[in-house]
Amino acid sequence: MCTGVSRGGDHDTACPLCCALRANLPALPYRFRGVSQMFARKPLAALIALAITPAAFAATVPLQAEEVVVTATRTPTPVSKVLSDVTVITREEIEETGATQLTELLARQPGIEVASTGGLGSNASVFIRGANSDHTVILVDGVRIVSGTLGTTALQHIPLELIDRVEILRGPASSLYGADAIGGVIQVFTRKGSGAPKFHASLGFGEYGTVETGAGINGKVGDTAFGLNLSHQSTNGFSAQNAGADSKWGKHNPDRDAYRETGYSAYLSHTLAPGQALTARAFQTFANNEFDSDPTRQDETKTRLAGQSIESRNQLTDNWTSTLRFSHAQDKQDTSGAYPSLYQTTQNEWTWQNDFATSLGNVQLGVDHRQQKIDSSKDYAETDKTVKSVFAGYQGEFGQSLLQASVRNDDDSLYGNKTTGQFGYGLRFAEGWLARAAYGTAFKAPTFNQRFYPGSENPDIRPETSRNTEAALEWNRGVNMASLTWFRNQVEDLIEWAPNPARPGWSLPSNVSEARLAGYTLEAGTQLAGFDLSASATWLDARNSETGQRLVRRAQRFASANVSRMVGDWTLGGSVQASGERLDKDPDGKRKILPGYATVNLYADLKLDAEWTATARVENVADRDYETAYGYNTAGRTWFVGVRYQPK
Repeated sequence: MCTGVSRGGDHDTACPLCCALRANLPALPYRFRGVSQMFARKPLAALIALAITPAAFAATVPLQAEEVVVTATRTPTPVSKVLSDVTVITREEIEETGATQLTELLARQPGIEVASTGGLGSNASVFIRGANSDHTVILVDGVRIVSGTLGTTALQHIPLELIDRVEILRGPASSLYGADAIGGVIQVFTRKGSGAPKFHASLGFGEYGTVETGAGINGKVGDTAFGLNLSHQSTNGFSAQNAGADSKWGKHNPDRDAYRETGYSAYLSHTLAPGQALTARAFQTFANNEFDSDPTRQDETKTRLAGQSIESRNQLTDNWTSTLRFSHAQDKQDTSGAYPSLYQTTQNEWTWQNDFATSLGNVQLGVDHRQQKIDSSKDYAETDKTVKSVFAGYQGEFGQSLLQASVRNDDDSLYGNKTTGQFGYGLRFAEGWLARAAYGTAFKAPTFNQRFYPGSENPDIRPETSRNTEAALEWNRGVNMASLTWFRNQVEDLIEWAPNPARPGWSLPSNVSEARLAGYTLEAGTQLAGFDLSASATWLDARNSETGQRLVRRAQRFASANVSRMVGDWTLGGSVQASGERLDKDPDGKRKILPGYATVNLYADLKLDAEWTATARVENVADRDYETAYGYNTAGRTWFVGVRYQPK
């Protein structure tokens, strides 16, 4: 039985399952993970040099009053009135960053760090404020897509070409979205139609035989809005593993590990009458990712992520809006090679949400019913569960004061009831200034692997729980912004894997320890002498509360910064992303230190005319050799050139 670290490296104990699972477990819980960040290509940084080291761009920009965020409250809310730590990344910013996949884009955001096990399409774990990768809820157009066996979502397979915007909510959000939102929520919104129908297309080529293509049409005709978007990405790749992956279980395979992905999104919305709309959405992606679990042969995982929903939104009175939605989601991973396996999760969910505008503020009431079922090549004792939920929320504004509160009860057929809540207060004490503070609780439900995996089952395992306190001071004046956010998240009943005394060579999950995730993030941005400047830095103390040991793969300091400028028809920019040293483990369980690093990226966009744009970028200009997961390679210096057609 294998005892090496799982492929995703998402825990710091021996691999809890057999080698057959190794290839298919990108993110088994270890305890937590680091934090990184990014800024945005919107004005965002007249920086304090001592606090930061530059890095790639993104979208943390001076939040503008007219910008609206949905994820933070479950209803459209101006960013200026949100009492949470949020980031909004627009389509324009996605194109300007030059990122090649969603996980790379997320790694450039404040408070987020990503550990990757190779090149494009490789298993990647995303950690918000040091929380574990399975402590983040992932939504695509409001639909939760997740592996019921792993508890994580394969974010690396969600194509950037299909995305219109990304919203990131940091901090506990179980009182809004239920189980697993200990670290936060990431919601992806796919492209949709508005205005006159317009066609868009893109084509690009890069290092390692990389090809990226996309096309779509989006618009509105009369009372009907629509959208259909397609994407494809392929690369010959490079060897995911290096000599650090060698262990008593065998040597690494130095061959290339290729990746192919094809996806689509579709949108159709019809306004039946003023305030009455019926909307249908569909998203699906197919991915083939090569990896190595045996030095003598090529392994491959075929992944299918899908989500469909139909929604009726009705304004029943001047003050009451009702939204009823049914969604269907699927996560399927079929692995062939040395250790073949099949894991599929299917979810059906009904949600009825009611929003009321009152003289004292906005009130939200809702119910949720989710059925989750797994199918596998393994024989699980239980293969389905039902979660029934009720939730309520409140937003109020009284002079200079802002209030936000939410509460939710989740009744899971496998482990029982859990109630969570959150309360936030904000004070606009001077023009452009906001001081805010919040306290919230959250929990993570045990996965089917943790409760019922054959040979490693523990049906008595309890949910992990957390208590989070945070405070922030924010300043926004025109193109200038600065903010300082402090957070402290105490996680209890952590689920860890240890050797199973009743079955030598196997591991058993149990609630054994606690973790403390504390730190602060500094962001700043501005426009200066024609340059857009932005930067952010995070200081993180993530450690086991009982042993005092630092948690694996979390840097104590990391930062990023970006500078760009328009010169005629050109937009020129550069960025730096830096991270301090991190702790990790080799496949045999020995502790290793991953050295700190800094990477420099350059890009250039040329407006050929009002609709065509040529783009070029060079990543890791200095060809820096570094790892985000011990034993796994990252790309060296790479180039990419392409062209986009986008009518205005």
